[in-house]
Amino acid sequence: MNSEQFLKYLKQVHAYLNGLSEEFFSHFEKLPRLEIALQILILTVVFLFVTTIIIAVGVVLLRMKNNILSNRYSRLEKSWEGQIMEILNDDDNEEYPEMEIKRRDRDFFVQYLYRFASRLRGQDLQIIKDLAAPYLPMIAGKLESGYPELRARNINILATLGFPEYIDPIIHALQEDAPIVKMAAARILAHADYPEHIDLILPELSHFDEWSMNFLSSMLAEMGPSIAPRLRIELLNREASVRVRIASAEALRQIGDLAAPDAAARVLETGDDPELSATCLKILRDMGTPRHRPLLLDLVGSPEEIIRIHALSALGSIGLESDAAIMLKGLDDPSSWVALQAARALHQIKNTKLLEEIATSDHFRASIAQQILAEVNGL
Repeated sequence: MNSEQFLKYLKQVHAYLNGLSEEFFSHFEKLPRLEIALQILILTVVFLFVTTIIIAVGVVLLRMKNNILSNRYSRLEKSWEGQIMEILNDDDNEEYPEMEIKRRDRDFFVQYLYRFASRLRGQDLQIIKDLAAPYLPMIAGKLESGYPELRARNINILATLGFPEYIDPIIHALQEDAPIVKMAAARILAHADYPEHIDLILPELSHFDEWSMNFLSSMLAEMGPSIAPRLRIELLNREASVRVRIASAEALRQIGDLAAPDAAARVLETGDDPELSATCLKILRDMGTPRHRPLLLDLVGSPEEIIRIHALSALGSIGLESDAAIMLKGLDDPSSWVALQAARALHQIKNTKLLEEIATSDHFRASIAQQILAEVNGL
């Protein structure tokens, strides 16, 4: 068929369709309005019925496909489990037979080994890693494609079965835009054996707005005391994200870094952010010394409630009995949370007698004093 014949054919089709449309609309023009409405309703019902049938057939076919895949995967898992258990239980042979895995099953095989590896340690885990080794390049190649959840899963697989050999693609994944991929990579790189990774993780930490601060700080703390100097630098960096500084401060507290209190005091002197100041006050509460006491005496009068609470908490930890007057003033604070912490601080500096006097008086915070005494006496 040449081009002229094709164009002629298209014109015939167009003319035919125009004729049908004209006949269709002329049919409706001759009908009364009620009849038109009825026929439109019938056509709508027929359309919805056909659509429902198509969807139902699609659901049935999808269900059948999933059942077939599930049964097939179940058979594969049983076959692989038998072979793997035989390999794990064979202590005599240093070399074990290579398992034959079809190309289409390789991805599922690695996923199966990943689940299997979570139950193993030591030499048994190393055997699973050796079995997965031929197929890990395929997994590494998928880190840059697919939906984010799949890429995050593949990062975890590489971390379990191929770390540290596949550390480079995981480092590259840290630059991904998808938060779940970035976080999966950060969790793997935050390893105690690789403290140098802290310089890769901290610049990306500000992107994890949806993750809890406790999670972020715990992740950093797991890297160990060797990263403490870098965390102190970040804590003191006024140009850094506040969330990153808070995570760094909390990680220093969890690590127990002895130089952290002085760094925290420097931050408190500038008063950059209430939440950051509260985290620094937690450091002073846990590791502060009497030389930090004058700073705390200034902060118990802060206009920020959260700072007053944590300043009283820290003062209770490193304060003196002579600070009882400061804590009594805290009991008069409009915030019941500040008053509660002031009462606790009184107990911490061994001034329980004063608490007992308040508890038995008509002081408007007598109930708080009673609560603290009940906690102390284990009631």
